[in-house]
Amino acid sequence: MAAFTTDADGRILMVRKSGSEIFMQPGGKPEPGEQPVEALVRELAEELLIDVDPDDLAAWGRFEADAANEPGHHLVADVFALGLDREVTAAAEIAEARWFTRDEARVLGDRLAPLARRMLELPPTRSQFRPFRFTEPIETARLRLRPITVNDVDAFHEYQSREDVARFMLFEPRSREEMAAKVAEWSSHTALERDGDYLEIPVELRTGGRMIGHLYLSLRSVDHLTAEIGWGLHPDFQGQGFAEEGARALLQLAFERMRLHRVVAELDPRNDASVALCRRLGMREEAHFRQDMWFKGDWADTGIYAVLAEEFSAR
Repeated sequence: MAAFTTDADGRILMVRKSGSEIFMQPGGKPEPGEQPVEALVRELAEELLIDVDPDDLAAWGRFEADAANEPGHHLVADVFALGLDREVTAAAEIAEARWFTRDEARVLGDRLAPLARRMLELPPTRSQFRPFRFTEPIETARLRLRPITVNDVDAFHEYQSREDVARFMLFEPRSREEMAAKVAEWSSHTALERDGDYLEIPVELRTGGRMIGHLYLSLRSVDHLTAEIGWGLHPDFQGQGFAEEGARALLQLAFERMRLHRVVAELDPRNDASVALCRRLGMREEAHFRQDMWFKGDWADTGIYAVLAEEFSAR
C-alpha cells in the first residue's frame, strides 16, 4: 500500500529509506490478516509518527510498477490519497521525509521510485478530492438525510409505486418486490470514493420522522471532481421547499466536504418542478438534447443543469 500525501499547497510528501537514495510515497506491506487501509494506517504511524483516520484515505485503486529498492521485482500496490495538515517525523526505517512540489519531484529523475512517477502522471485534481462515507445523518432546519436501510422498503414503495411520481423517472411504477430488490441494492452503497459510486439517501422530517422522499448523489469523476445530483419526493410533500432544503445540504456536502468542482443534474425538460428547483439552487441550463433517448415508448429530450463550487459558495 502507498499513500499519495499532499498538503494544502498541493505539495507531495515523499520518504527515503535508510541506505537508499530513492524517494517514494510512504507505505509498506500488509502483515498477515491486515486489510490495506488498516495496514497503511499502521505504516504511517510507525514511519511518520502520525495518527490517520481511515475515513481520510481515498482509494485510488491498484497500480503496478517496478520495485524501487528490489531490482528485478515487480510491485503491485493499493494506492490511497491522503490530505495532511500536520508535520511528520521520519521514524523506523525512514531516513528522510520531505515535501516536494510536482516540479521538484519530477527533477528527482531516477531518484524517484517508479510507482511515484506513475502517481505524478495522474491529474493533480485527484489530490483535492476527499471521500465521503455516509455513516451519520445530515440535519437541516426541517429534514434529516440519513443512511438507507432495508427497513425503508415500504416508505420508498409508497411513492415510487405511483404513476405521477414515475412519469419523468427512468422507471415504471415499482411493485413492492421490485422496491425491496432496489433497496437491498442501494443499501450496499455507503460511500463516495471511486467513479460510479452513488448514494440513495432517504429524506425524513425531523419532526415525526416520516420519510418523504430521497436524494441521490453519484460520483461521476474523481479526476474531474464531478458529481451528479437527483431527487424524488412524495407528492403530498411537494411544493413546500423540502427538495430544495435537502438538495442544498447535499450540494454543500459535495463542495465543502468532498471538495468537488462541479455538480450536474440531468432531467426531463417537461418536469417543470425539477427545472425550477435547479434554478433556485443556482444551477444553470447547459444543454438541451433533442430526442436523445427512447423513453417509455417515445423519443424524449434531456436537459443538463450544473453549478460550480465557486458559484454555489457565492450565493
